[in-house]
Amino acid sequence: MQHISKFVALGLAVLALSACNSRYSSSVLVERGVEKYEREYFATKESMGIEKRLKDIFLMGYIEEGMTQEMVNLLWGPPDHELDDGYVWEYYSRDGKLITRLKWKKPDVSRLEGYENELILEKIEGDRYGGSQPPPASAMPTGY
Repeated sequence: MQHISKFVALGLAVLALSACNSRYSSSVLVERGVEKYEREYFATKESMGIEKRLKDIFLMGYIEEGMTQEMVNLLWGPPDHELDDGYVWEYYSRDGKLITRLKWKKPDVSRLEGYENELILEKIEGDRYGGSQPPPASAMPTGY
């Protein structure tokens, strides 16, 4: 009986680890990010100096040029590979295929004092929606 309970415990541990691993290696990148309520908190409490249009797109669960690394990290989770001293992020599928490569730059003007070293998204290569369905054109905010 004790021998069987060890196998059951081992099986449950393997199942729990594989469930966690699948979330963090999901090919739908928004599944790797934080929950919606955590994104809403960031958009209302910690995003001073970020334009409203980018906040709206962020709340929809999509990335766009001009977003900060923190915003993308909240949406898609940490990158699978980081290159060029953090200026290039790469996200891969479970089978090792590149989903999206993001290139970062220092902004011409920092959004607030104290954020001078913050990088912003300059270019998206590959799947700009990170495995998600593209939003309907009517849902995307336009310039304000």
